[in-house]
Amino acid sequence: MELALGYCTEIFRNADVPMTLRRVLFWLHLATGVTVGLVVAFLAVTGSIMTFQQQMIAWAERDARIVTPSAPSQQGCVAPSVLLQNAAAFQQDAPTGLTLYADPHVPAEVTFGQSAVVLARGCDGKVIGPGANRLRKFFQGTRDLHRWIALNGVRHETLRAIKNAAVLAFLFLILSGLVLWFPRKITWKHLRPVVVLRGNLQGRAREWNWHNVFGFWMSVPLLVIVISGVIMAYPWANALLYRAAGDALPVERAQLEPRRPKPLSVDKFPVLDLAVQKAVSQDSKWQSLSMRLPSAKDPNVMFTLDEGDGGRPQQRAQLVIARKDGQVVRWEPFSANPRGRRWRLYARFLHTGEIFGVAGRFVALMAMVSALMLVWTGFALSLRRFASWRKRRNTHATAPQKRAGIETARI
Repeated sequence: MELALGYCTEIFRNADVPMTLRRVLFWLHLATGVTVGLVVAFLAVTGSIMTFQQQMIAWAERDARIVTPSAPSQQGCVAPSVLLQNAAAFQQDAPTGLTLYADPHVPAEVTFGQSAVVLARGCDGKVIGPGANRLRKFFQGTRDLHRWIALNGVRHETLRAIKNAAVLAFLFLILSGLVLWFPRKITWKHLRPVVVLRGNLQGRAREWNWHNVFGFWMSVPLLVIVISGVIMAYPWANALLYRAAGDALPVERAQLEPRRPKPLSVDKFPVLDLAVQKAVSQDSKWQSLSMRLPSAKDPNVMFTLDEGDGGRPQQRAQLVIARKDGQVVRWEPFSANPRGRRWRLYARFLHTGEIFGVAGRFVALMAMVSALMLVWTGFALSLRRFASWRKRRNTHATAPQKRAGIETARI
């Protein structure tokens, strides 16, 4: 509170200085940064943790990779239902999903709920063991915090609204920061202090240099991440995206969906084999195939086929197959989606950098580190300005007392 009061006092104390547009923008930039800085830091920390989530889980489960895949028997590989039954017996629970991989060295994943996974050999169906479930649960909790501000599955809508507002404010900080960064003269003498890190600086000069340099070099990745974050955070921003694409906004699903019925019982798993067989033959280039187990009342089975590593939407397709006869109900490759839907998918994978592979993830990580640096240096510069204001205020307050003391001494 005192910090904000100090800034307001300094503005009015310098009222005789012309209030140019640049000066107004500076004070708005500073006040906004002080207000939302901690929330931005929270999002940067949780975002950076999730950057290499897929690679970290793969590393944690490296011992489960099948060095020598089992050769198919004379009858071929076992049916997916056998794999599901073996995993259900191992976990003593009902599975909710299955992911198969074209690479025979990668084990199949049978999911139980949101973060529990049992790994099994894709050909002979033998259970290898549990996946890195603690790590998966950690990432699931981090994702819930980052997206929903949810703890233990409980969402806090007020905190989420504050988080979303901070994302929008961060967009203003990036844009206003670029305007303030722009030097008055385009010469190397004026550009060097704001584009090159200098290690021989101390105090305010160092923080000012770092704030400008990190902000400049990471401005484009940060803009992409934040704009896509705004699209995912606000329905009006999502609607603008669809409108710009010339498409109608799809009907929204309720955020709190009704509880899904229990999946199929174990003895009914064989009815899924035909659907899995049909899904595998639908796309010869598939690398991974994910199936969400239907309930006893669901007539169809939903699949997601991916021709890459899971991070590029243009390589993903949705498939719905009738459970009874294995007929294709709906086949939706990326190109079949409306333009608005394609743009929305691009926004989702641009937000994490996954769309550009490992390089994109690394750039996203560097952007998150830069966001933390911007928060730290921004707060440091603000506190130095506040300390300077307090020092001047105390000096002005003690000046009359000193003059009175001098007059008394003369008498």
